[in-house]
Amino acid sequence: MNSTSIRWILYGLIVCLFTSSALAQTVATGIDVTYPETRAVFQRDNDNTSTIYVSGSYYQPVDSLQIRLVAEVAGQGINTEWRTLQKAVQGGIFQGKIKGTGGWYRLEVQAFHNGSVIASDVVRKVGIGEVFIITGQSNAQGFQDFGAVGAADDRVNCVSYNNILENSLADPPAPVFEQLSATSVIGMRGQSAWCWGRLGDLLAQQYNVPVLFINTAWAATTIQNWIESFDDKTTKNIFALGTPNENMPKGMPYANLRIALRYYCSLQGLRAVLWHQGEFDNFPLQTERTAYRQALESLVAKTRFDTNRYPAWMLARASRTGFPLPSCIAKCKGNLDCEKLCGDTTFVSDKVILGQNDVINSFNNNVYAGPFTDNIQPNRPDGVHFRNEGLIQLANAWYQSMSPVFFASSIPLLPTLQPTATVACTSSDNSITVSLPSGYNSYTWRTGQTSRTLTITQPGQYEATMKDAYGNTYLSPKIDVRAPIQPVVPTVSLAQQGSAVAGVQQQICADSVLSLVANVPTQVAAQWSNGINQRVLNAGSAGTYSVRGVNVYGCRSASSPGITLTVRPKLVTPTVEQAGVYTLQATLPGYPNNEQFDWRRGTTLLNNQNGPVAKAVISGTYSARAKATFTLAGAPNLTCYSNFSSGIPFVSSENSEGLSVYPNPAVNGYIAVETVENLQNVDLTVHTLAGQLVYSAKVPSFDERKLINIAGLTSGQYIVRLKTAGFNVARRVLILQ
Repeated sequence: MNSTSIRWILYGLIVCLFTSSALAQTVATGIDVTYPETRAVFQRDNDNTSTIYVSGSYYQPVDSLQIRLVAEVAGQGINTEWRTLQKAVQGGIFQGKIKGTGGWYRLEVQAFHNGSVIASDVVRKVGIGEVFIITGQSNAQGFQDFGAVGAADDRVNCVSYNNILENSLADPPAPVFEQLSATSVIGMRGQSAWCWGRLGDLLAQQYNVPVLFINTAWAATTIQNWIESFDDKTTKNIFALGTPNENMPKGMPYANLRIALRYYCSLQGLRAVLWHQGEFDNFPLQTERTAYRQALESLVAKTRFDTNRYPAWMLARASRTGFPLPSCIAKCKGNLDCEKLCGDTTFVSDKVILGQNDVINSFNNNVYAGPFTDNIQPNRPDGVHFRNEGLIQLANAWYQSMSPVFFASSIPLLPTLQPTATVACTSSDNSITVSLPSGYNSYTWRTGQTSRTLTITQPGQYEATMKDAYGNTYLSPKIDVRAPIQPVVPTVSLAQQGSAVAGVQQQICADSVLSLVANVPTQVAAQWSNGINQRVLNAGSAGTYSVRGVNVYGCRSASSPGITLTVRPKLVTPTVEQAGVYTLQATLPGYPNNEQFDWRRGTTLLNNQNGPVAKAVISGTYSARAKATFTLAGAPNLTCYSNFSSGIPFVSSENSEGLSVYPNPAVNGYIAVETVENLQNVDLTVHTLAGQLVYSAKVPSFDERKLINIAGLTSGQYIVRLKTAGFNVARRVLILQ
């Protein structure tokens, strides 16, 4: 197994581990930022700012989201405060943007529900900085094992996409980025870090911003190869004429550049196209100045026509080439004029250099002078390609060309606005419709469908590629649909009874509420039949209540079984008066209706006093409330209470010897007898003054006043006596009939 294979296996393992971690985090946090990817760099404007477009998914109810940027390393960016990313989110996706200054950031998003942070996610190493597309021939493409040095600065990145073997004319897969190592394949076909790793280090350190490289260069190409491959035409490899490989792949080499401009440039933006080519237009082709200028101008113009944008270019002045004598003669293919030049196997061409300068010197065309490379490492081992120290010198030359004047005057292309997507549940509640904005020339979903709208019936990740009239690519937000699309029917429980399913018949008192709890997963909201959208419903009105589960896509479950609530009427507040020396009387309109009463002295409830009459022996303020118990089939019994009455003051009598008989005289056909103590097993008698017994009763307990019917007695004086163990007291009473 070679080193490259081992590297890709290790990379795969790292990706798997990272993906597992990310999925675990998604489940735990409830939101997932799906765009941008880690190490994405977005082109800054000339004021050192840019806008990062952000999208993602949420998996539980969310009201709004906030976002901020925090420098990965102190001093490598300017932190932002939390700011609103999106309000009133719906459909399981969120979208927004944040503007920041050049730097290398952690992008943090937090989600709110009911005023509290309920979830968060972080994308590490997202940059606002410089983006370059490299193109040309081999000294732009690079080679492995030529002494390339990877970037030392973590902020120097490349696109991780290899189109070398497939030579696809289609869009690349969703962008993935990596730190630029010595052996990186710089997407789309760059070989090794070449000189670009060192250049990235210099730029990152000078301007304190991250750098992203995309490489579309193609070894051994002439300027005509680039022109002839416009519009997916076929051009010939001049070094393979007459062989089965004389035709280059369809549309190549230009197609890679066009794809990069339409795809990566649309998403990431662009500072400039870096062009290094000209060696083989010197030898063996010996291209004239005018021809080279016209071809290069045509190439620059074509990139602008194909994108309807105005990318900047930086042109290296390069023509140096050379070959060992036998190889040189072989490349001349029998051309005697060419063979005459092989006596000197190193060639430079003023014609090519002047043609390049002519394009650079065209007025106001957003094309800038790159390095002059012919004098760099003049003794190149193979006569053409830089190696080892020569690559460092080449990087330094590019860096010297990228002066502050270049960054101030070149017109960068900024990232384009990400299209918005609208997600809604269908009327059937078991499928989802995703709608993309109109105005694009084409829509292509991962599923292969090509409509502007997509109906989703199965869980999965859904994303569309959209193209405008010029072929520029836009990516829709990723729609991450999780099962089930239609929520399961929730059950309902009572807050005070845990998770047990509530009975369908419930009752409450008029001054209370019934707390109904919808048993739904955290990713599902509750929608009650009365229009309340919260998990716990405090129901206070009579009626039937049911609930549905509603997920983040807006799909609803079927309704739960209805719970019928009966509300018992409010009990009337009683009035309280003192009815005897030791007796308080509560009066309730319409009494008796099976009501009982609670009595209290101050705030202390009196035990074992539940009737309308209460015994008071201690001075204080007394009040009472009525209570009634209601029954309902299928529901537990319910006791409701009135308000407490106004308090009345009571002063204990000290001169009664523990016994009171009243009224005296008695004129209404009865007398009342009260005792201070709750006497037990009392003999109650009434005698005439002559000693004749006219009434007797055995009273088990004197815990309240007792009424004696005296309607049959003649007028006169009588003796009322109470006798029990330790108590023998009598009172004289006058009865008037």
